[in-house]
Amino acid sequence: MSPARAPSQRARYNDLFERMLDSAFLVDPASLKVLEANAASERAFLAPAERLQKGSVLDWISPAHAEEFRRSVRVAMRRFHPRQFDCHWVDVDGNPLTMETVMCMLRLDDGRELLQVIAVDVTEDRRHRDRIAEHLNQLEEMNEKLQALSTTDELTQIANYRRFRDELGREHARAARYGTPYAVVFFDADHFKHFNDTNGHPAGDRLLRQLAEILREEARNTDLPARYGGEEFVVLCPGVDAEGASVLAERVRARVASTDFKHGEEQPGGRFTVSVGVASFPAHGASEEQVLQAADQALYVSKKSGRNRCTLAQAQAELGPPRRKTG
Repeated sequence: MSPARAPSQRARYNDLFERMLDSAFLVDPASLKVLEANAASERAFLAPAERLQKGSVLDWISPAHAEEFRRSVRVAMRRFHPRQFDCHWVDVDGNPLTMETVMCMLRLDDGRELLQVIAVDVTEDRRHRDRIAEHLNQLEEMNEKLQALSTTDELTQIANYRRFRDELGREHARAARYGTPYAVVFFDADHFKHFNDTNGHPAGDRLLRQLAEILREEARNTDLPARYGGEEFVVLCPGVDAEGASVLAERVRARVASTDFKHGEEQPGGRFTVSVGVASFPAHGASEEQVLQAADQALYVSKKSGRNRCTLAQAQAELGPPRRKTG
């Protein structure tokens, strides 16, 4: 730079430095002492330039961000383009300021290099962004709770009919594509109307909750126990055929029959029991509706054959019309 041009360029830079709307500092990169501070920095930090230039720029950096600031200085000294990052500063009263901070090296006419630091106050912008993020998180949590409520049976806290049908549809599509089996097991509380009429609906609700808990405990992690409706429950068993699902069916039936339920001795036969029907894809149906019908008719056979028993569905060609629900 020629001697004639240097003063005019310095003058233009000094004019630009002072007119900047954002806080700007010229800093000695070795000691981090503030050499110059513009008028905008006086307004942002509530302190006169003399106070800002009294010590190190670190005096105006939050202690928690001091090491990050030093590291950014070291990076800026090795780079040829500005280093930009968010940094927490403090004003003269110790109030926090979130500053979008940009720093780069300036080479002076005499060969010295200074660090130029520009700090844009984004405190309110970041607070607004954080509030939006918080609201979005709350909204997401509410949506997850609503989704859970919409797919969970309120009384028993296991999956409801809607969730079961959704999962059955997905499982059927997967099984049909990959040629794998799945099974459906229906459970129906025997003589439940008698239980309700004798002991009242609160006792009946308690009984259904206990039955749902047994299903949850006996089912595999990959199975889906659900309340199908009323006193009828269902378990979707991916990856197993009807014979495999019959193991679960019999285990649940036997456990229910051996459990000492309150008022169970007042039931016909002196205990509370369930009837069970089992069917699978593809053995008992080519569609999910056919599989459900097969399991439903197998359950009907258990009911008509004396209850408290498991029945495996007939082959698809032997299926008749859907049965009427009984107690």
